[in-house]
Amino acid sequence: MKNWKWGKKLKKRRMWKKYVTMLFAPFFLSGCSLLPAEETGGHVVIVHAVDSVQYDLAEVTREDVELIKDLYCTYQQTKEESLCFGTQGRRVRYLYVKVGENVKKGDLLAELELDDLEEGIDRANYELGKMTILLSQAKELENFDLDVLKKQYDRGELTHTQYEARLQQINENYKNQIMEYEDAIYIAKLRLDKMEKELAGCRIYAGIDGMVSMVRSGLLDPGEAPPKLDTEIARVIDKSHCNFCLNEMEYAEYFKPGDEYELINNNGEVYKTKVMSAQEAPDTENIYFSLVDADVTLAVGTRAYARLVLDSRKDVLTLPKFVVHQAGEESYVYYEDENGLKSVRYVTTGLAGSKLVEIVDGLEEGDMVIKR
Repeated sequence: MKNWKWGKKLKKRRMWKKYVTMLFAPFFLSGCSLLPAEETGGHVVIVHAVDSVQYDLAEVTREDVELIKDLYCTYQQTKEESLCFGTQGRRVRYLYVKVGENVKKGDLLAELELDDLEEGIDRANYELGKMTILLSQAKELENFDLDVLKKQYDRGELTHTQYEARLQQINENYKNQIMEYEDAIYIAKLRLDKMEKELAGCRIYAGIDGMVSMVRSGLLDPGEAPPKLDTEIARVIDKSHCNFCLNEMEYAEYFKPGDEYELINNNGEVYKTKVMSAQEAPDTENIYFSLVDADVTLAVGTRAYARLVLDSRKDVLTLPKFVVHQAGEESYVYYEDENGLKSVRYVTTGLAGSKLVEIVDGLEEGDMVIKR
């Protein structure tokens, strides 16, 4: 039994030696080989030299730094009128103008359906005229009768008592008649005044010379409801009263009345203007610029900007704004060190302008930094 166990242990030792020999054989064989790689069939590794990186550089220069703000203005009319009908309950009958048409002050622009309004005015005028004539006749007849009575009395045809009685009778007769005519005239005038006001409210006239800039659409559609009193029907602008308007009042302190400013459009055209005073301007809610030289060809809606220099530094070290980077509150640039590697250098900056940044410390004039 002991011999069987010993034989089993011996067999395990031999198997272990066999596995160890197989495991380490490749290492021993490769280490003992004296042949060069090309003769043993091995691979040759070729190492290439790495070219140095070429950076796009920017130079620290001495220039002026400016913080610029472009404020856009619009060339617009400053005199216009919004037109509404003065009455309601009637549909629109006529529109006499279209957008873009020029009109003169007093031109009829639109009209409501008048129904029998004009006929009513004609009847009222007739009645008023009739009552006025009857009143005049009554007064003339009264004066005639009084004159006849006086002559009869003067000739002695009437006693004093008869004269007084007849005088009283004439006055009473004509007094009632005249009062009736005067009352009728008063009522006719009230009725006529009401109808004439309503007629005036049914028509819209241009109050200024100018151009029609808006006409409400759909007014003549069959199903369109009568416009209300506050419904804008048309708008007329006076193109001869146009100015550039800036609605950014927070910059008002930079524009003093009477100062001249050059406004520039996106095509580079320059308009010489003058800042309008509060008395000249249409309102105090915007900043207005009037053209120094009138230009009738300048279209309403033209945009141009006023360039403001909000802050500046003269003759200081600068770098383009895009090459200076931020890390929290610190500023830094990239530069190429003595080994040709991209490195970081922290700098102290001053005014950050629209294009350039002021360099206060960390770089000197002529130093080169990496753009990207």
